[in-house]
Amino acid sequence: MAFRILFNVRFYYPVFMILFLDFGITLEQFGLLNAAWAAAIVLLEVPSGALADLIGRRRLLVAAGILMVVEMLALCLVPVPSAWVFSALLLNRIVSGIAEAFASGADEALAYDSLVAAGKAEEWPRVLERLMQVGAIVTMTGMVTGSLLYTPGPLNTVASMLGLPATLTDADTFRLPVWLTLGSAIGVVLVTLSMREPPRQQQPAATGLLAPFRQTAATGWWILGHPLVMVVILAGVLFDQPIRQLLVVSSEIYRQIQIPEPAFGFVAAGTAIVSLVAAGPIRRLAMETTPQRNFVVISLVTCLGLVGTACFVPWWGVVFSMLLSLTMRMLMFLQSHYLNQLVSSDRRATVLSFRGLAINISYGVMSLVFSAAVAAAEAAGVGGTEAAVGTEDPAFRFVAGLLPIYFVIATGLFVGGVAWLVRDRGRFCRSGGFGAVADDAGSR
Repeated sequence: MAFRILFNVRFYYPVFMILFLDFGITLEQFGLLNAAWAAAIVLLEVPSGALADLIGRRRLLVAAGILMVVEMLALCLVPVPSAWVFSALLLNRIVSGIAEAFASGADEALAYDSLVAAGKAEEWPRVLERLMQVGAIVTMTGMVTGSLLYTPGPLNTVASMLGLPATLTDADTFRLPVWLTLGSAIGVVLVTLSMREPPRQQQPAATGLLAPFRQTAATGWWILGHPLVMVVILAGVLFDQPIRQLLVVSSEIYRQIQIPEPAFGFVAAGTAIVSLVAAGPIRRLAMETTPQRNFVVISLVTCLGLVGTACFVPWWGVVFSMLLSLTMRMLMFLQSHYLNQLVSSDRRATVLSFRGLAINISYGVMSLVFSAAVAAAEAAGVGGTEAAVGTEDPAFRFVAGLLPIYFVIATGLFVGGVAWLVRDRGRFCRSGGFGAVADDAGSR
């Protein structure tokens, strides 16, 4: 829990997009950087998961912590302005992607197998609930702190109250959230060094340099033979793609619905409070409701969030962004619950890495398409020539408005694909999930 919280509490998240733009890059370069981040994950996601299954999850997590320190140092130390800015940001995104790939699957597999070793595998949904609750409190604190420190106004106000010179500028403060995240990265390293591997139920048979790739190939073939696992992974892609795209550019959305920058963190804090309250109900959905019903619930909530966000309602539009963030947490909770039911320990981290691979490939594609669509719409003069905040606002709003249409079409194709792929559709109607997959025939 400490690893997951410290690794994910990024104080700069409330201002992620505008922070990168403040380094002096363009919106198109921002899209390229995120595509590079996704590409790094795509290349290493599954091999790193296979490596974790073969040599141990702790070693991968220690490496992830060290890489997180490196990625934060790249943002902290690069001079602005300078010719090195884009290179430093690119280094940050690539190293961040590698760290995400190393952590993805390994932390969850380590935690779940520790429960199995203690005879408490059925407690996993409660662990996820507690993680969601504690994570919400830490996120709330981190997001408020990061957004307040991003601009000089709050700090100058405090300085004036203390009788000190109030002379801080944007250049002095915009990297303070990054420095705080560097502190979290150091905490990640200390936490991972204190971890221990649980006893392995089955020792890996493959050894040598090619072992991770053999494990990857074997697990990929196994997934193809288990359609239920494929469905859970692809369902994550379906929901994650449009939601993540809007969450990544949420700071720009907040600007366009007239939310002041110091309040960005309070929006994230409000989302964390909602997540704190929703953790219990989400656990009950996982343990007591059928996968089919949960799919319908997430579909409807996602559609509502996408449509509401695309309307760009001043101030009140933030509710829909918060709803999408909550939906993402619900999605991650249910996907973890279902996949760990369906996968054995010897390939758990690898399968979880395949999940991360699928999600990040889809996000990388979406990031490129979204940025290109905004640039094309701007060049075509879509939405008019004047904007409330900047020249890209009308085009940005137009492309964001296409996401609900895309989601409805993609959902229809997904449902049709599932109907063709899975013969035993009664498996979707079992309360509490799918249960264990006994064999290939039982999974279809």
